[in-house]
Amino acid sequence: MQQYSSDRIRNVVLLSQKGAGKSSVAEAMLFTTGSTSRMGKIEDGNTASDFQPEEVSHHTSLSLAVLACEWKKSKVNLIDVPGDPEFIGEILSGTRVADAAVIVIDAQAGIEVGTELAWKFAGQAELPVMFVLNRMDRENIEFTGVVESLREAFGAVAAVQLPYGSGTGFTGVVDLLGLKGIEFTDTKSKVVDCPAELLDVASAQRDELLDTVVAVDDELTEKYLEDEEITEAEMKAALHTGIRERSVFPLLCMSSTENLGSGEVLNAIVDLLPNAAESLESSNGELSALAFKTIVDPQLGHQTFLKVLSGELSTNTSTHNINKRSDERVGHVLCPVGRQHAEVPAIVAGDICTVAKLSDTLTGDTLVADKNGSAVSGIDFPEPNMALAISPRTKSDVDKLGTALHRMTEEDPTLRVMRDQATGETLLWGMGDSHVNIALEKIQQKFGAQVDVSPPQVPYRETLTKTTTAHGRFKRQSGGHGQFGDVTIVLEPVPGSGDEIEFLDEIRGGAISRNFVPAVEKGVRGAAVDGVLAGFPTAGFRIRLVDGKEHQVDSSDQAFQLAGALAFREGAPEARPTLLEPIHDFHIHVPDAFTGAVIGDLNSRRGRVSGTDQGDAGETIITAEIPLAEAQRYSIDLKQMTRGRGTFGSVFARYDEVPQHLQAAVIAECKKQEV
Repeated sequence: MQQYSSDRIRNVVLLSQKGAGKSSVAEAMLFTTGSTSRMGKIEDGNTASDFQPEEVSHHTSLSLAVLACEWKKSKVNLIDVPGDPEFIGEILSGTRVADAAVIVIDAQAGIEVGTELAWKFAGQAELPVMFVLNRMDRENIEFTGVVESLREAFGAVAAVQLPYGSGTGFTGVVDLLGLKGIEFTDTKSKVVDCPAELLDVASAQRDELLDTVVAVDDELTEKYLEDEEITEAEMKAALHTGIRERSVFPLLCMSSTENLGSGEVLNAIVDLLPNAAESLESSNGELSALAFKTIVDPQLGHQTFLKVLSGELSTNTSTHNINKRSDERVGHVLCPVGRQHAEVPAIVAGDICTVAKLSDTLTGDTLVADKNGSAVSGIDFPEPNMALAISPRTKSDVDKLGTALHRMTEEDPTLRVMRDQATGETLLWGMGDSHVNIALEKIQQKFGAQVDVSPPQVPYRETLTKTTTAHGRFKRQSGGHGQFGDVTIVLEPVPGSGDEIEFLDEIRGGAISRNFVPAVEKGVRGAAVDGVLAGFPTAGFRIRLVDGKEHQVDSSDQAFQLAGALAFREGAPEARPTLLEPIHDFHIHVPDAFTGAVIGDLNSRRGRVSGTDQGDAGETIITAEIPLAEAQRYSIDLKQMTRGRGTFGSVFARYDEVPQHLQAAVIAECKKQEV
């Protein structure tokens, strides 16, 4: 593949509802450009973009893939990302480095949840958008109705083509810019006169398109009002400007599986969408490149995807990682087409490449030539919202699992591994059940680690609600030197103190020596780790050491530590112990239509709704407090309630008392697990 200047490069992210045929659209374009010799099929697992083992077995895109191809003396980098929003890390990486978005729509299904989310992702990245109606070869397609629904949902959607029929009758389109016909024959296109039977409709739709386009350019508006002729070239130039400014969104038609219309979509990408030079983040001639994707292979090591934002990246170049403050040596510069890579001598600003075996660079890092350079804005990944507890199945899996988790979190920044100090569990966090389960598959298949999986335990606490006095004595005599410690303590609740345990030394008159006091405190605190109700840590109370006795010979730190523990175990059951549960603050974003259902569900989870606010257009933000025990599956349940449209984030707020009628069940379950 030859080297192209920035103005001859197009970086386009493909977005869609899962299953709308996005990867097949990419496959058709690769075949049309000659980048591949045959079209792969999703069901056969041989497409250029879905080459990871998990993608092949699940017949869907699960990770970002870059597919470079050449068309009309330009280089087009197609960035294929998953349609499932749980893989949002891959989507955000793709939109971060793209200069425009192509949103693929199933013409038969029309606007779906994934279409709305694709529009949202493109809008957040401020990307120009082009729509492609795919599967025009299906039956029962109402083109006009789909276009109207798109305009109602997204604004100035401008159809630049009029299809010749649908189903098996989809044999071509009318190019409304030039008012000419384009016939599809054997996956190739032929320009013909506009069919006579469509001329009136096409002329009317061209006038409608013209109304939209001339509004972008004042000079064209003036010519239009004076009834002067507006050429096809002028319309394309104005359309290009409107697309770049996000005031116009063109729409084209195709059938990806039959490869009908892919050449026209490529023409539109090259002729109408912004080029890389128009989207450069810096005019500085010094090298600056953003790492936006990392693949970790157990045998091949790290493979890093880079977008050059300024300057030029050549083979055998020394660079500096600003984020890690380390030097990186770039060896071969590769141009990716899915799993295949072609070596190139260099790439310019605005282009995309892969490099292998960078030692420290991960997704979001900036590589520069000058150590005094500055980091560019990276990728703002959301916090994960669903966890599973994992553990190695056998001793031989311990090291494998550790390696797998380390490498997978390097590869996917939306995966997190945390050790829950309260329960002792290792938690694998992700963006939903599909995301976490795919990660588990990779751990087992890619890294050979077998794991056991379970829902995370709820880190309950225990506390005391009544003041009580307790006595503890430890005495042991076995001939010779013995052990003796005697203490009296007062246990009293301290509401609102969280995980704190206060200790007060109130010994008067030297009842026990000062040097034994720390041992008493250590003994009580140690005993409080295993609460008397269900074995959960006890906190939120005060210990007052008020009296004690010691033996001149037999007393020791160990004896007073054990006496303190005995005193706690005697007094805690009398201090009316109770269970506490973690409460989390939730911020839930849902379409207005689902607000009532979501609030009703929160009430059924013992949630407390504290308020609602208006978010983006048609969106409500619900703020609520929910017990963690009621929210372990909330990612799955919210997805079902809102048909995939709802999102949420949560943070720990505090501990609250578990309602009395629920405590018995929790305690019984804990005792059952101990057996």
